Amino acid sequence: MHIRCTQCKSLTPVRVPSASGTPAVVSCSGCGKRYRLAINRPGKPADEDRYRRAREYAEANQIDMAGAYSILEGVMTLEEARALRGSAPAPSPASPVSPPGPRPAGPAAAPPAAGRGASAAKPGLIESDAPYDPAFARAVAEGCLTVQQAVERGDRRALAMRVAQRHRLPMDLALMVADNRVSVRKALEQKAAREAKEPPPSQTSVSHGVWNFMIFSIGTMILTGLLIHMYHVWGEYLTRNGAVGLEETVASAAERPPATPPPPAAAPPPPLTVPRTDATGQLVEVAGPDPRSVLVSFCASGRQAGRREPVEVAPAVPPSSGLRFGVFRNLEQPGTPLRAIRIRQDAKTGRWLAGDGRGPIMTEEPPPQPPGARTIQVSLAGA
Repeated sequence: MHIRCTQCKSLTPVRVPSASGTPAVVSCSGCGKRYRLAINRPGKPADEDRYRRAREYAEANQIDMAGAYSILEGVMTLEEARALRGSAPAPSPASPVSPPGPRPAGPAAAPPAAGRGASAAKPGLIESDAPYDPAFARAVAEGCLTVQQAVERGDRRALAMRVAQRHRLPMDLALMVADNRVSVRKALEQKAAREAKEPPPSQTSVSHGVWNFMIFSIGTMILTGLLIHMYHVWGEYLTRNGAVGLEETVASAAERPPATPPPPAAAPPPPLTVPRTDATGQLVEVAGPDPRSVLVSFCASGRQAGRREPVEVAPAVPPSSGLRFGVFRNLEQPGTPLRAIRIRQDAKTGRWLAGDGRGPIMTEEPPPQPPGARTIQVSLAGA
């Protein structure tokens, strides 16, 4: 049979042995409230007789079977059973029964007899805490949730997190939905109202700031690289031209030598020579039919034209048929030692070359010549 709980109105199945006098303790399936069915009824009827009596009583009073069982067992009164919203009329009997007029006297009289006898010994009720999350206690106390709803919802925070993830709600609105204070639709409307009041922050200034920083960083790196490259190129240029250092001792006016006249205009390079320069005007390669013409063209071409004077063409040390040294002096610094360039012979064309065609032609000190070495004197006038 089933009885109906007086607190949460849910149905709970009950099995009471017909021949046993031991009180039966039953826990409500909804809220967990416990009932002790301890009615002293001598000669308890069998299950079929109990069902028949409950059915007749339900048909006579237009209540459901659970309410009839509850009244017969002394759990509730007839007025409480009729006041339940969920109580449904009992099923129509299969066989015609007598009019319900005289029947209330029988069943109605029987329960009162038993009820009156049991009114003094009403079934004891053992109440325990409802098995739901204590976080729902406030919502249950305020009437937002019933005990059955609180039990069915389980853990309050876990439910709120699921609602927040599923509907993209803030945690405070998700907790209100879990407590049944607002519906999901109302929570979504409140979220939309909040977002409408708070416009999204503009990203224009941030993006412009990032781009400006990137452009400034790249420009700084490029400018630094150019300055380092110019410093190295200037140092190499001073080294190739025989500069000892960037610091120069300023001579007094009495010790200064008399001013030298400006060098004469540079003579044109000898014929059949091909000088090549880079974008800055520095010589990178000079080609000619012999070492003498290559040396003369080197002194008469490029940005240093007219500032160098050819001296001689000296053999290599040790002697080599395809290598010569073109010795010259710097007219801007008369006191500096002589410098020389390497002049080699191309094995394929047979022409003589100075430089590799990629960078400025390197200068170096001429190698010391052994006694008896034959050098070829060179001058611009003789060219």
